[in-house]
Amino acid sequence: MATVPTRDGGAISYTVHGNGAATLLFMHGWAGSAPYFDEVIGEIDLNALRIVTMDLRGHGKSSPALPPWTLDGIADDVWSVVDAAGAGDVILAGFSMSGKFAQYVASCRPDRVSGLVLISGFPASQIPFPEEVARDWVGRAGNRERIGELLAPFISEPVDPAILDRFLDDAIRVPAAVLEGTLRTCIGASFAERVESLQMPTLVVGGKRDPIFPPDAVASMARSLPCARGVCFDCNHEIPMERPHDLAHVLEAFVAGLGVGCRSGKIAGVPVGTGLAAGA
Repeated sequence: MATVPTRDGGAISYTVHGNGAATLLFMHGWAGSAPYFDEVIGEIDLNALRIVTMDLRGHGKSSPALPPWTLDGIADDVWSVVDAAGAGDVILAGFSMSGKFAQYVASCRPDRVSGLVLISGFPASQIPFPEEVARDWVGRAGNRERIGELLAPFISEPVDPAILDRFLDDAIRVPAAVLEGTLRTCIGASFAERVESLQMPTLVVGGKRDPIFPPDAVASMARSLPCARGVCFDCNHEIPMERPHDLAHVLEAFVAGLGVGCRSGKIAGVPVGTGLAAGA
């Protein structure tokens, strides 16, 4: 694990796995950290693909976050990590709230994003989110049992308790101010007009049983992005926990197909369109 300094004197923690020619950067979700993707990474051929993981500010081993949280600040941190990792261009893979953040990052430097993967990802528009729910989520900061209770409805497939424990170990260390800052930025920001022109191949991944991002939302997001394909697995929201092998397989196929332009009729070896595959 390494760190890269930020413009304001902080430090972002990141890790590089493998030595493949293409670089894929994972961005974790709310209350998460870089190790959230360990099971997925363990299923990927790291001789063919280079993986970078990072801890967002205030998460994992990165420096505490300085207010306010902004999309531009998140993008600056991501590009600092990409540069420190020595990647000229990158495939961005954002999970949950970072699905939204990854779209913004891509819109800032589209010339350096060769592919975009949105896993249970939120859209670029504002998101209706009841205030009492937001307060409840943030109010669980530091409480292992209550964060575990919040996570449970978003998992429908068996997950090794050790994996859940690892997630909770990191989640309870995220301060309430950080949980609120990331949540408010995710639900309150809107930049839908910026993503309408994104031309990089995009894979939108969802779970059939996801109450936040169901199959119709997967199809809607795939339709809203110029070069997108929607895929659904038979699981819930926490796809990297629930279906690490399947997600790794789809990611490898997507990366292998990036040499095929979206206008030629294929992305990652499957027909371009707004339909659903992989268990749809």
